[in-house]
Amino acid sequence: MKYTFRSPGRINLIGEHTDYNGGYVLPAAINKYTHITFEESDHFEAYSKYFDQRVKFSLDEKKENVEWLNYVKGALLYTSKHVKKKINPWKIEILGDLPLGAGLSSSASLMVGIVYGLCRVENLEMSRRQVANVAHKAENGFVGVNCGIMDQYIVAMGKKNTFMLIDTLTKGIEYIHAERFPKMIIIDSGVKHKLASGEYNKRRVECGQVEKIVGVRLRQMSLDTVEKNKKTLGDTLYKRAFHVVSENDRVLKAIEAIKKSHWEDLGRLLYASHESLRNFYEVSTEEMDFIIGELKKNEIIYGARMIGGGFGGSILALSRREPSEEISKIRAKYESKFDAKMKVYVVTTSEGVREIQRA
Repeated sequence: MKYTFRSPGRINLIGEHTDYNGGYVLPAAINKYTHITFEESDHFEAYSKYFDQRVKFSLDEKKENVEWLNYVKGALLYTSKHVKKKINPWKIEILGDLPLGAGLSSSASLMVGIVYGLCRVENLEMSRRQVANVAHKAENGFVGVNCGIMDQYIVAMGKKNTFMLIDTLTKGIEYIHAERFPKMIIIDSGVKHKLASGEYNKRRVECGQVEKIVGVRLRQMSLDTVEKNKKTLGDTLYKRAFHVVSENDRVLKAIEAIKKSHWEDLGRLLYASHESLRNFYEVSTEEMDFIIGELKKNEIIYGARMIGGGFGGSILALSRREPSEEISKIRAKYESKFDAKMKVYVVTTSEGVREIQRA
């Protein structure tokens, strides 16, 4: 018997680098997917069409030399630990149209899909929230990426035509319905990043240092508090704090803009978010900034910002219509200036992970 599951990627409309700081985020699942097939077997084996690799493995605590396999193994292992039950061996096949390293959460898509799929094929009792939490613990504990909970929550619990406000301090969620939402354009800069390579974790450590110095969580700070502690924090930590606190405020303003269908206001918030990520959190790149600058010249674009961990990846733009001609001109300029190929995806919101076939 084969069981196939479809696990979405995600965009985060606004609220970047706030999720591991107890802040607000506003993601949506999107219609780019990882497809995961489980087949009954007498041994554990995984095949990734993305890498064209097939690997047999044991379900133990040892990390594998094949990097992508650790996401699969970690998800299986932590699910087994959560339910306190030995699981059966499976052949797992991974393919899809969700691009890797583009800031669209391919890792959470894969790990949530594995945890959810395993629960279905093994008849394990876990809620979608529990699936998200197990996948999150596996990425932190086994893979070694200190991500927040946003990606796993939206991949597991997303709904179509809806954004999810996540309060990462309380783990509370609220669905924000989006009527007549602008076109969402994902522009992959072609500059790839690896979150585990250091800078992401470094920012997280810096935010922890801010909280230790000030004595309260970043979520509880106002901009006045940040300004009063500017000298004590020093330039770098001040910048990190300023971004996180101001970004939380932008998330709440974005929700009001969505509820009122004020797309120009929402677009301005996205541009402001990018400027903060560039100037204060310092995770943008010359390539990303060039694309944003070109988008600003086009009146059909409401707003845009980099999404994901930073240091490459993708940009989200909100547009009055599908901007084919405008994007073609930007692509030509970009590819003549930089040694990178730009890819463009028009996406819509999607539901969370689900089973799509048994055969």
